[in-house]
Amino acid sequence: MAYVCMHCGKELKTLEKNTIRCPYCGYRVLVKKRSSLTKEVSTD
Repeated sequence: MAYVCMHCGKELKTLEKNTIRCPYCGYRVLVKKRSSLTKEVSTD
């Protein structure tokens, strides 16, 4: 699962176990990268 650092914007492919920290800048706020697929829902 890919994550993105909110501070430097780098994409992280994997995280080390029990480590929630960007290895590039040390920031501790990471978000899951969303897929680029759009879903269409009908309201019938």
